Amino acid sequence: MALTQTQYEGLMRVYEERRDSARHTLEENRRTIRETIPGYRDIENRIADLAVKCSLSVLDGDDRTASKISDEIKELSSEQKKLLSESGFEEDFLEEKYVCRDCSDTGYLPSGEKCHCLKRAITRFMYRQSNIEEVLEKENFDTLRYDIYTDTEREKIQPIIDECRHFADDFGSVYRNILLYGNVGTGKTFLTNCIAKAVLDKGYSVIYFTSMRLFDTLSRVQFSYDYEGFRDVQDDIFSCDLLIIDDLGTENVNSFVASRLFDIINERDLRKKSTVISTNLNFGELDARYTDRSFSRLFGSYTVLHPDVEDIRVRKRRSGL
Repeated sequence: MALTQTQYEGLMRVYEERRDSARHTLEENRRTIRETIPGYRDIENRIADLAVKCSLSVLDGDDRTASKISDEIKELSSEQKKLLSESGFEEDFLEEKYVCRDCSDTGYLPSGEKCHCLKRAITRFMYRQSNIEEVLEKENFDTLRYDIYTDTEREKIQPIIDECRHFADDFGSVYRNILLYGNVGTGKTFLTNCIAKAVLDKGYSVIYFTSMRLFDTLSRVQFSYDYEGFRDVQDDIFSCDLLIIDDLGTENVNSFVASRLFDIINERDLRKKSTVISTNLNFGELDARYTDRSFSRLFGSYTVLHPDVEDIRVRKRRSGL
């Protein structure tokens, strides 16, 4: 799910526009203060002059003078805040207002890591590119309907829905994984979309892949010898807050797919990053299809949910829903 250079630059322009907007707002606020509060501009000029003198004193090694000037600047700053308060302005009126205070609208933390807001922006961009965001508006916990189930099916499906809700509600505080398995049309993808929407709305990064697209993407970037691209894609898959693999088992299995599946499951488990997997395969089919270590890891660290209902899609078509 790595962005192209053009896409990345597009996101960075958004951050640049945010910083420009913050600076513009600050300048407008300064202009307002200077016109509203008599003497405020004189204090600003005095602080600016003292700051220059303080820097020169530091360069000359005159720490005592620099300390005295610094104390004087602090007193003038306190006087500024007092004037703001007495004139009905908030103390932070002359501070730059960033959309994200953590990175000051740069997209990156002081450590050099991507900020949570940039990770979320990248994920949402990729969702828009694949039309998943539109799907999530239609398929989420708020649009979930119980009238499509029989009374017996509702008794079976309710605990499964509750587990999915708890998973989303506890996300970020409790590390869990889910494996949804069952026949075609039992609502597995709908439930994964419900989870995705709820987790996204909490501000976490979510990456969704159908199984076929996941392994196709990995093989394409790896065997094109685009090592940087491969590292970016792999890092996104390993480090996103929630990875959803839908329809596991629809891909063509070979040694590459089996090894990559294990790597993904194992690495995300080591990092305590949650994963949700849906599949139409039963236990025996999963065991026969993938390596023993992948199979055992799946069932060792995943909550297994089995929606045992009739084909909902067929029922909806029949009833015109």
